[in-house]
Amino acid sequence: MPKAFIVHDPYFKKAKELGYRARSAFKLLEIQEKFHIIEPGMNVLDIASAPGSFLQVIAKIIGRESKVVGIDIQKIDKNFWYPNVYLLQEDVFEFEKIKAYFETLGISQFDLITSDIAPSTTGMKWVDQYRSVELNLAILEVAKVFLKKWGNLVLKVFVGEDVDDLMGPVKQNFSKVVRMKPKACRDRSFEEYFICTGKKEEVERII
Repeated sequence: MPKAFIVHDPYFKKAKELGYRARSAFKLLEIQEKFHIIEPGMNVLDIASAPGSFLQVIAKIIGRESKVVGIDIQKIDKNFWYPNVYLLQEDVFEFEKIKAYFETLGISQFDLITSDIAPSTTGMKWVDQYRSVELNLAILEVAKVFLKKWGNLVLKVFVGEDVDDLMGPVKQNFSKVVRMKPKACRDRSFEEYFICTGKKEEVERII
């Protein structure tokens, strides 16, 4: 018998206590503890950032001299304690617009790209999984342009029958891919995180 869905679970409460904007902060913290993907001095792009918990984790680790850029189609509350957080309310797939914004920050490519993106759920598991794969394939295109050679990528994926449609292209572009379900993911969730390390080559693309 499946466990009852509890909205205010321990991770929700702990996030409130520690000042994180969402429980997803603990997912990234667990990924960081295991893979050490975030390092001081990195410039990081976080896709689908709202409400901003990934940004909080990243900003603290990279240091004040580096930048973390959060992009979301939704508005993100700008009240961060960290001076190295930069926000853009935009569709991340508007390449020309986001490229122009990165240039104002003196950044052409990032050391790391993270994404906690999820499709608007329909309640139909196979539809949501397919949409998740489509979104992550599009983010892979973003990484081809804006992620440095040997850079790393973190994707959130709703895993289902279509996951191989994503795994194939990811493996073509990265040296290693590890799948992980952090403890902060709800038991009933079918989400996993793909930690993609070592972008294989620069991709020339006119945008």
